[in-house]
Amino acid sequence: MAKKELILMILAETPMEEELFALLSTEYEVVCTDDEETGLRALNRLREKTAAVLVDIDIAQQTDFSFFRQVNRDVLYAAIPVVAVSPRTPTARDLECLDMGAADIFASPFEGKLLLKRLNNVIRAKDSVTFHEVERMLKVLPSNIYLKDAEGKYVFATHYWHHLDKSDDPDWTIRGKTDPQIRKDRENAIQAQEADKKILASGQGTRYIIEINADNQREFLEIIKEPFFDEDGAVKGIVGLINNVTEQQLLKMDLEERSKTDELTGLLNRRSYQEYILQLFRDGKFPVAFISTDCNNLKQINDTYGHLVGDEFLRMSALLFRMTMPSRAAIFRMGGDEFVIIVQGAGEEEAQRLVEIMREKESAFQIREQPLSIAIGYAILNSAKDDINACVDAADQAMYRDKNRIKQEMEEAEMEEEEGTGI
Repeated sequence: MAKKELILMILAETPMEEELFALLSTEYEVVCTDDEETGLRALNRLREKTAAVLVDIDIAQQTDFSFFRQVNRDVLYAAIPVVAVSPRTPTARDLECLDMGAADIFASPFEGKLLLKRLNNVIRAKDSVTFHEVERMLKVLPSNIYLKDAEGKYVFATHYWHHLDKSDDPDWTIRGKTDPQIRKDRENAIQAQEADKKILASGQGTRYIIEINADNQREFLEIIKEPFFDEDGAVKGIVGLINNVTEQQLLKMDLEERSKTDELTGLLNRRSYQEYILQLFRDGKFPVAFISTDCNNLKQINDTYGHLVGDEFLRMSALLFRMTMPSRAAIFRMGGDEFVIIVQGAGEEEAQRLVEIMREKESAFQIREQPLSIAIGYAILNSAKDDINACVDAADQAMYRDKNRIKQEMEEAEMEEEEGTGI
């Protein structure tokens, strides 16, 4: 045992004190006092180093074992055993100290090896009790705190989760089990085990968030893992913390979704467009059709019926795009009444067919007897080497030509109507 743990002795200056000091100082640092008041001050000062306190049974009886009672009820000393030592075979009066909080009684004559063994057992037993006390206290926290050994097997966990197999069995224990043996979600279990192996090999902790879908519940768990080491610096195991961050994660995802979505139409917005283009050039499927659209007569509708009706006109346009575009299409509202549709894997033939479908379906939409009218143009980006700006500009120019065509047709129709009525 390394000479770093301390034994505090409260003993009168007698041959017994000399005998104990000689025996204990071979394994421990020993500090001696001759009264309880001085001993308590020493204990306060040396608490973090003290492994045990030895008290002369005769000194303890003079205060009706008050030292034992005081130390036993103070949480600061919860991990420190107090042992009575006696120069005689314990009497009935001596044994009362056990009811007052003494961990044991050592009686003279002392045999060195046996004394050290018994003292070590008392210290470790107190450590064990303290460990379970701490484990019990940690259970009141919402976080799951756990410990794993050097093989990645659980030593304890403060909570059992509903996504563990057999976690509803009162006789079931997590002790000695690995994640693949207990988790319903096999993928996350393997991920956890691989993370453990890296920590045990490297001595470096990790932190990540996983999504769990078990028992018809969607949860997000924050996993924090850190290694702990023995006195020689070797990784002894892993201490971990699991926090349920479902509410925060869903809020974060919702905010992220809102930041990329047009509030009025529910389509993707300009920010999403920029991100999509970057991704397109990394792993896009070419050819890619760029379809540029614009609502006709929106200004007239706003001026005549108000912006609430104009907003509904835009929402109907978005609905038309969703109805007519394939599921792989990305639809963006760029601002105002301008929209861009990007269809990966679509060449000239498919793009033309999609435009024709939109033309067929738009007549089914109208508001305040005003039919929905969309100007449409498209261009094809054949490979990542092509100039995307030129492609987008070509789609816009085609859309403007279509817009002018529609405007001209509407003006001609109005003129014919006026001529027919003799105006």
